[in-house]
Amino acid sequence: MIIKILGVGIVTIIINIILKEYKSDFAVLANICGGLIIFMLCINAFDGLIDEFLAIESIANVKFNMVKPIIKVISIGYVTEFTADLAEDSGNKSIADKIIVGGKIAICLMAMPMVKTMISAIISLI
Repeated sequence: MIIKILGVGIVTIIINIILKEYKSDFAVLANICGGLIIFMLCINAFDGLIDEFLAIESIANVKFNMVKPIIKVISIGYVTEFTADLAEDSGNKSIADKIIVGGKIAICLMAMPMVKTMISAIISLI
């Protein structure tokens, strides 16, 4: 998988360098297309990551309601970073910054149930 990702990345860089000289508009489009292809390759590998979390869940006897938010937080982080990078590559740095802020807020909202559970566990131990 990593070989495919690196291959697509190198080809995208080469196409970008060539297109910047002749048609800079198409260079941005090539970056976006290359990034989307890499993102799709990463999504295929994400299934393996979910399987590993489920294996940890079964080993540690952790309820799925704790593993599911962790997977969602990781997903939000990756998608937010990818989207912000696309915005920045297209020359929209201010939009990229706002996307990152939105992603951070979404991660905080998703993490709140876990924080509440941890606080409840700590209070019950005291």
